[in-house]
Amino acid sequence: MLKRAFLFFGVIGLTASLSWRSYSAEPSEHVRELRNPSAPGSLAPGLFASPDGALILTWIETAGTSKALKYASWDGNAWTKPATVLSQSDLQPDSAAPPIVLKLKNGSLIAVWSEIVRSRGKEEGNFLFASASSNSGKNWSTPVRIHSDQGISEHSYSSIAATGAGQATLIWLDSRDYDTKHRYRLMSVTIESDGKLGEEKTIDQDTCTCCPTAFVKTTTGALAAYRGHNPEEIRDIKVARLKDGTWQTPHTVHDDVWKINGCPVNGPALASSGKNVGVVWFTGSNDKPEVKFALSNDQGATFQAPITLDSSNGENRPVGHVAVSLLEDGSTVAIWLHHETSGTDLVGERISPSGQRSGTFIVARGTETSLGYPRVQRLENQLVVSWGGKPGKGIKTTVVKEE
Repeated sequence: MLKRAFLFFGVIGLTASLSWRSYSAEPSEHVRELRNPSAPGSLAPGLFASPDGALILTWIETAGTSKALKYASWDGNAWTKPATVLSQSDLQPDSAAPPIVLKLKNGSLIAVWSEIVRSRGKEEGNFLFASASSNSGKNWSTPVRIHSDQGISEHSYSSIAATGAGQATLIWLDSRDYDTKHRYRLMSVTIESDGKLGEEKTIDQDTCTCCPTAFVKTTTGALAAYRGHNPEEIRDIKVARLKDGTWQTPHTVHDDVWKINGCPVNGPALASSGKNVGVVWFTGSNDKPEVKFALSNDQGATFQAPITLDSSNGENRPVGHVAVSLLEDGSTVAIWLHHETSGTDLVGERISPSGQRSGTFIVARGTETSLGYPRVQRLENQLVVSWGGKPGKGIKTTVVKEE
């Protein structure tokens, strides 16, 4: 049975390329809509970078009671024809935890998705499944449940990173201990290009119950970021390094000391390039909503003092739902939602390697629900921001170039 308690903010999909010199009070004139191949009413978009330089957009498409996990690639010029991983009624669309399709260096595809588990006709939990394709999505391996736990509980908020030419590592939140210990775990497993699973591992025994996770490849392994938890209800952002197949002891990025008796559904975002790793997160410590950024020059072993990008001022406040990308020159672009009396904006800011800030620019305007959970990927000299998937709204996409 689902037992998480949380504070919910919103969800929806778009892709954008921005001129970094456009900081007007309205969305940049350089942001233009890019039509994507998802059908009207599609849900829960995800956006993933491929080793060949393309981006993969994922979504769940509905038709009556049936749902299909679909994806398409964009190379900066054109979309491929949508392809289907599988179709069934129990697929779980969640814009805070979208389905995954990741391309590995050997050309194989790994797909991960969530399925609703029912008991006595009621939705009681969910399972995570994975499948692989070695022939560009023409055929997929028999789906496998990625966690050993078979209890009707929650297994969700997964993130993935390639950790070998023919291997990926998946992390997720797991509630198998909730009934006995009243806590969730952060766990991991490797997935080979033939769909076989490796050893299941526990990264952290106590985490926030429903904040999205983040996971990136680094030059010496990989780095996971997530919202931690302790018995005092402190929920600060933590990271854990994966090195030589072994998880290092997790540590806190910064001691915000945010005490909250419930999950804010507001996880961190990570981006890596060389030895640099950028992390962006939301906190509400001392009842003051803030969005913060910190940079690591040693692949997440340590982080510099955080920079506050946005802070509440009267009724104007950051919502969070963060995303981040590192640019070729070492700069970072952070994306998040900001609420004002006139509405909610999807905003961004560029931070130089020395910490110099560009000033906030607006990507789009809407509501917390319609803007939701953005995703950001860099494609050559373009920044791609994705958001969307609210019922009745569908998924939108857009493109802007760095200048």
